[in-house]
Amino acid sequence: MPRQGEIEYLKSIGPDRARHALGKPFSDAACGAYLTEVGAFISLLPPPPRRLLDLGCGTGWTSVFFAKMGYHVTGIDLAPDMIAAAEVNKRQHGLDNLSFLVGDFEDLNYENEFDCVTIYDALHHSENELSVLQGAYRALKPGGCCVTSEPGRGHVKNPITKNAVAEHNVTERDMPPATIIAAGRAAGFASFKVYPRPVDIRRNRLRLLKWLIESIVAPNRNGYVVLTK
Repeated sequence: MPRQGEIEYLKSIGPDRARHALGKPFSDAACGAYLTEVGAFISLLPPPPRRLLDLGCGTGWTSVFFAKMGYHVTGIDLAPDMIAAAEVNKRQHGLDNLSFLVGDFEDLNYENEFDCVTIYDALHHSENELSVLQGAYRALKPGGCCVTSEPGRGHVKNPITKNAVAEHNVTERDMPPATIIAAGRAAGFASFKVYPRPVDIRRNRLRLLKWLIESIVAPNRNGYVVLTK
C-alpha cells in the first residue's frame, strides 16, 4: 500500500522547501551537479521524438527537460500535491507535449505504449522495486528501454536520509545497480548495462579522488542502469 508520508511530503516540508522543490534544479545549491547528472542521464535515452514515461516525477522538473527536448512525456507521481506542482511547471514552460497523472508506479496499467521509461531518483522510495519494473516492462514497446538513476549503497546511512525518514515517514532504501538489475531480470528485461555517474567535484578534489577510486575498485557500486526489453 502507498505510504502516507510520500503523499503528504510536500506539505510536511513547509512552504519554503516546497518552493525549492518546484524550482529544481535551478533553486538548488548543487544545480551544476544536477545539470551534469541529468545531461548524462538524457544521453542514455533513444533520441526524440518518442513517447516517454517519467515515473515518480515529483514536481515535474525532469519531465520538463525531456519535453523540451522533443519527447512526448507522461509524468506520474503518487502525491496529488506533487502533480499539482508539476502542472504549474508545465504551464510556466508552455509545453503541450507533456501531461501529468496521479498514480502509483507500483501499480501501472500500461501495455506496449512507450519507447522509454525514466526513473530518476525515485525507485529507492518504492516499497517493491520489482512491482515498479514489472509495470515499466509492460509499459514499454518491444525493444524499449528503462533508464534509472538511483543512490547506491550507503544511502540509508546518510544523516540527511535518516532525518527524512524520521521527520516525514518516507520510504528510503539503498538502490544499487545490482538490486535494480536483479529486479529487472525478474521482470523480464533482456539486457542490462551500468554506466558511471559523472563526477561531482564542486571544487572539491576529495570528491574527484573518491570517484576515481570507486570507478576502478567498484564500478557497479553506483551508476545509471539501462534495462532493455
